[in-house]
Amino acid sequence: MDNRSQTITGGWVGKILEVDLSTGQIRTRPTSRYLPQGLGGRTLAAHIAWEEIPPGIDPFDPSNRIIVATGPLTGTLSPTSGRTFMSTLSPRIYPRPWYTHSTLGGWFGPALKYAGFDAIIIHGKAAEPVYLHIREGQAELRPAGELWGMDTRQAQLWLKQQFGSRTQVLVIGPAGERLVRFATVQHAEENAAGHSGFGAVWGSKNLKAITAYGTAGVPVADPQALWEEVRRLGTYRPSPNHSILYAGQLERKKPVCSQSCTFNCVVANFGQAEDGRTVPGLCVGGLAWISETEMKGTRYQGGGMEVPESQNFELRKEATLADRCNALGLDVWFRLVMQPWLIACQQHGIHALRGHPIDPNNPAWFEGFMHGLAYRQGLGALFADDLRRLMDELEGELPDDLIALGRELEFGFGFPAHREGRFWDEEPLPFWVISAMMHASESRDPTIGTHSASLLLADFLLLADRDLALRKFRTLSEKVWNDPEALEPTFENKAPLAIWNQDQHIVIDSLPLCDFAFPQVMRPIGSLEEWQQAEDISGDLDYDLRLLKAVTGLVLSRQELTHYARRAFTLERLMLARAGRARPMEEGLAPHFKLPCRADGTLIEPEGFSHLLDEYYIARGWDLELGWPKPETLQELGLAEAIPELERLREKERKP
Repeated sequence: MDNRSQTITGGWVGKILEVDLSTGQIRTRPTSRYLPQGLGGRTLAAHIAWEEIPPGIDPFDPSNRIIVATGPLTGTLSPTSGRTFMSTLSPRIYPRPWYTHSTLGGWFGPALKYAGFDAIIIHGKAAEPVYLHIREGQAELRPAGELWGMDTRQAQLWLKQQFGSRTQVLVIGPAGERLVRFATVQHAEENAAGHSGFGAVWGSKNLKAITAYGTAGVPVADPQALWEEVRRLGTYRPSPNHSILYAGQLERKKPVCSQSCTFNCVVANFGQAEDGRTVPGLCVGGLAWISETEMKGTRYQGGGMEVPESQNFELRKEATLADRCNALGLDVWFRLVMQPWLIACQQHGIHALRGHPIDPNNPAWFEGFMHGLAYRQGLGALFADDLRRLMDELEGELPDDLIALGRELEFGFGFPAHREGRFWDEEPLPFWVISAMMHASESRDPTIGTHSASLLLADFLLLADRDLALRKFRTLSEKVWNDPEALEPTFENKAPLAIWNQDQHIVIDSLPLCDFAFPQVMRPIGSLEEWQQAEDISGDLDYDLRLLKAVTGLVLSRQELTHYARRAFTLERLMLARAGRARPMEEGLAPHFKLPCRADGTLIEPEGFSHLLDEYYIARGWDLELGWPKPETLQELGLAEAIPELERLREKERKP
């Protein structure tokens, strides 16, 4: 079916905003130029980035693009559709920068649609700090001299006082202004594009904030069908990934992190900071604070590697630190790698680094360390380019095992270890194998991609009752993936599931929807008793297709939607090839997966890891030498125009 021949009657508002910060010029282009393959969010951004980001540039080059994109469901009643997508070249990635992506919750995306725009493309560099003001179909750049230097909370309050409380804001803090490589772009109190250092890219362009307000609404093709889908799903239900994990806690009031969210996913709580303010809670790995009984530290030991236990502080201090981290515009994940590494230094008898005292289990010291990071002062200046780069600088100055620990804590091209079954997460076989393939092929930490197939819940169930879980997973796997052994605890034939995860996650990032709730591989199950008695645990995998039809009028099959996702993923892979990312670099992840899994002790030798890459590359239609798409794969995906450039890159890569 040629989807271009279908009539689109809803979803998109029709215009993309293009902003040149160097000249101050603002234009628009039609969204229809990218439809239907550039569906929205991640698929739309991949098409724009491939066409417009020049190869070989630095993230702080003025010609780098910042892309902020919504999807066709944004601004409607579609559950969890309030998320906003962002992408650019990341300054955090090690050893060389490349294009990657992030999503954030909240209300900015809907406000942008209501103001009349599906996306924003920003390039250039302003001579002085500015912010982009978008209101009711109009956009202008305004001086941000008064805002520059404010933290993210102060800046948002100032802008809302100027333009009204319903104005939605994206903003950077002191960390972004000073180009800290893990600086965030913040929205509301705790929503952030966090991991990839996008705040530093904004800072390099002298872009402090974007505001959005509008009342135009979003057209919906079949409002009654959409309403029926929303009613059928229900409200305040647990997300499938968290239903059993937090059974019995569903009456507790939780923060809502995105417009149109109808779930109680129980990933956070409200807390009270030391100044008495109520602030959203935090759930990050072993440093989670949820309740006094759930505070816990982290520790890993195996394969000659030891991550010392990190200390949680008193709840009010934890709330204060989380709130302060957001205000400074720092990726909260820095703590999970830097605090244990600093504790390891103390265990080696090292109590100062280059004359700066370290006391990572002292909350007052840690708060000061955070301030130093954001302002590049004192010890913070040493760490502001991230732990992985710091290890290169300190090599030969500190014991080898400390350097090795720092590198493993950020083993994934500069991203903190997560969902890899070792340092922070209980990820038994086969889940860490699926994650390993994703780590080796994604442009960033694939954490959110491992949420998307209910793996967060599935691995918990496997640990709780292995035999029962495997029986139920075989029935589920046959129904979902036509392979009853897809979730067997083995190393074989896991590439199809890894690829399925990635493809569906791109769909989720394009509509957009929340990866904790969709796709619903497993239905919400409210208790272990219900789990034990259930014959069929499968969820509703076509909910996104019905939402898309109701909102836009497009009738797409799963195969067609997956084709768009694979095309976008391939464009991202082509941009990685431009940046020199190839198989030899991905083979470098092998030592991390030789460490034993914390849940079941399983591991893989480098030769076995190489076999995993072979299986994955073959399934993707990539060559085994470099892990790049074959010409016939590009032809199949409608990307034949990329073949000559990729062949030139191949020749360049092969030269000694």
